[in-house]
Amino acid sequence: MSSAALWRRLERDLTRRVDEFPGVAGIYVKDLVAGTGVGANADELFPTASTIKIHVLTRLLQRAERGEINLSERIRLTPEIRVPGSGVLTYLEGEVDLSLLDVAILMITVSDNTATNLCIDRAGIDGTNQLLRELGLTRTLLRRKMQDHAAIARGDENVATPAECVTMLECLHSGKPTPWIAERVTSILRKWKQGSLNRALPATVPVANKPGGMERVRCDAGIVYLPRRPYAVAIMTKFGICDAAKQEWFIVEAAQFVHETMATLDGSSDHGQGTKT
Repeated sequence: MSSAALWRRLERDLTRRVDEFPGVAGIYVKDLVAGTGVGANADELFPTASTIKIHVLTRLLQRAERGEINLSERIRLTPEIRVPGSGVLTYLEGEVDLSLLDVAILMITVSDNTATNLCIDRAGIDGTNQLLRELGLTRTLLRRKMQDHAAIARGDENVATPAECVTMLECLHSGKPTPWIAERVTSILRKWKQGSLNRALPATVPVANKPGGMERVRCDAGIVYLPRRPYAVAIMTKFGICDAAKQEWFIVEAAQFVHETMATLDGSSDHGQGTKT
């Protein structure tokens, strides 16, 4: 079986999994060395849930690199600015003092909604979307802050496609928008977190990812650092008919199959012979 045949097998399997998902799902995976990519429903638009925090972090660090904001800025987190949902800040008592950088890290590692809203305030919705356009993402949109129920009711959802989530990760892997920004973003994304990709991959394989979830929506997107064939993958769902645990398990199983294929390519010659001893 040539590598092209293996890619076709992967595409067939992903298509089958997406077709059988109880709801709507989309997947895209890309070899970041060879540039080969396959997917199923990869151009479908999905709510991003917390995966949009990758994009917010990138814009935040762009503003920091330009000297427009200071990552060492101390932020006093008073009770009135806290919002419910994922994270830890809303559950703490009294005032908390953190640096902007630590707030950004909480946005990624525990998906803290209060931290995210503070980061969006400093990144700016318009500025974030402008950066995304500059990176070639034409359909990804940051429209609202976390827990903005009025915006949700208006349909102002944060959205992206699996293919554009992978494009964002590919930009970061190639040093865009700048090498410093890309290195800082991916180093934060590599910090430990709970997510479907983290459950799917061997503990020894580094991954820089951001999972997300809302009612009937689950997603995860990340860079998986195989030695020879690092790859980017995004798996997204919406209109989930099944419960959240089954949606997450769909992502875990799909990610496991993707990784088995990519690890096989990583450990094989061009002719398909295993090269690892």
